[in-house]
Amino acid sequence: MVASESTYSLLRQAMAVSNQRASLISSNIANVNTANYKAKQIVFESQLADATQGLALNRTHKAHMGYLGASQGAYVTADNTGAVKENGNNVDLDSEMVNQAMNTIYYEALEKQISGRLSMRNYVINN
Repeated sequence: MVASESTYSLLRQAMAVSNQRASLISSNIANVNTANYKAKQIVFESQLADATQGLALNRTHKAHMGYLGASQGAYVTADNTGAVKENGNNVDLDSEMVNQAMNTIYYEALEKQISGRLSMRNYVINN
């Protein structure tokens, strides 16, 4: 796969995970008062980092990028680390709101990356 294609693929996958994370955060917020509900989180970035560790490829030039590898994919897990309320629920509304804001900024950054790359490609094609 050409480097730019793998970059687009990675950006698209990151945007899809961000979208899934937004749905999960919304679900956590909606269940803030549901008895015995455990907050859920999506794991992606650590999986991506793990996938890039330990890959030994020969580089013939110092500017060459290493192979990013296929991520293991995102998965949803219950967060059992938070304080549990009397009803067994551990959703922290403040934390979820912060996560929502961070995810929005993350998604917008990914969107700008793709838009900028497409603009450069369009410029090259038309000039």
